[in-house]
Amino acid sequence: MHSTVYYSHQDPANPESATNYELTRHQHQRWALLLCNRDDLDADSLLLELKRITGESRHTIKLAITAMEAMDNLPNLRIVQENHFFLSLAFLARIMEAVAQAEPSHWATLDVRIVERLTPRNPGEILPEAASIARQITMWIKELDSAFSGNTGKSSCTPHRDGEFLELRHRDGMTTFRGAISAIDGTRLHKALKSLSPTNLIDGLKKLLDAKAPVRITQYLYTPLVGGVSWIPQVGYLSQADSRRMCGLAEKVTEIDEVATRVESGYTPSALLRAYVVARDGTCRHPGCTISADLCDLDHVIAFDEGGPTTAWNLQCLCRHHHNMKTDGRLSADMTSVGDMRWIGPCNTAMYSTPQGPLAQEMPTGRWGQKMRARMDQRFAGIRARGLRI
Repeated sequence: MHSTVYYSHQDPANPESATNYELTRHQHQRWALLLCNRDDLDADSLLLELKRITGESRHTIKLAITAMEAMDNLPNLRIVQENHFFLSLAFLARIMEAVAQAEPSHWATLDVRIVERLTPRNPGEILPEAASIARQITMWIKELDSAFSGNTGKSSCTPHRDGEFLELRHRDGMTTFRGAISAIDGTRLHKALKSLSPTNLIDGLKKLLDAKAPVRITQYLYTPLVGGVSWIPQVGYLSQADSRRMCGLAEKVTEIDEVATRVESGYTPSALLRAYVVARDGTCRHPGCTISADLCDLDHVIAFDEGGPTTAWNLQCLCRHHHNMKTDGRLSADMTSVGDMRWIGPCNTAMYSTPQGPLAQEMPTGRWGQKMRARMDQRFAGIRARGLRI
């Protein structure tokens, strides 16, 4: 990291930054010392001893173990972390869980990319959400591994199930739906029902079943011109197989780069310009907000009635809540030449947020007697297995 750029919680002019550094360093070094010889220790006994010594919950201890796994397996990230101590244990653990989806042969490549992504470009830049970095890592794995489809996870109501399923239970005149389908199909179903009844999905379902209304939806699929994988708002980056399948369903292909510098005459951006800004931003541009860009308003950074043009460099995606905050004057914002947003809040201190969309990427054995090393290897293998379609 260059000395002139830093994340907002590392601001050298803010005394709180020294506290942040010391607290993170202390926690990091504490667990590094406690877990330095963990690989050959009995896993259950180690967890018990650590709980006795630290008083922390099993969840906190497991999180710390995963964070130290990141330090052991991602040497470039370790160098940056031990120089700056800018990532919490929870953040490091989230990174390792995302990396563990990939074959170990890809970890070195991911390590380099993670460090590049976690290098700020502006003084006072807001640290990305750990979930955003995890999604980025998942996208990289999809680029590197044609067999990888993404971590499907488990339904919270049916923890014993993996992958897609659908159950219908009929009782006392009512039917209960329970299931999980892919984000791609779920998004398409949601759009179909909303097209039939924008305010009541049940009415939309009834119209669909009764064939009383034609169903036709518009689903934007963003695909790079060269290499990479496709992206759908609210779904994220697709696997290589899903990218090919969805591209095969496309009825129209439009080049959105042509509007990158276009200035439009009216207040409301064209559909193509909106598509460009959504692909650049990915989410609401307020620091830390993760509302999907396609659900956001398109805001003129410099107000239209004050002479602000309707063009990509003067537009940003803002959720309604943060759009209202900006309109009310509680926040002000301007955009840099590379699409970074500079925000000024009530403390009159600049904060930067970076675009998160796909377009922005184009800019600059059983548990008994189990050793801890074996347990972590087994856990990472399980994480990866849930990301493969068998």
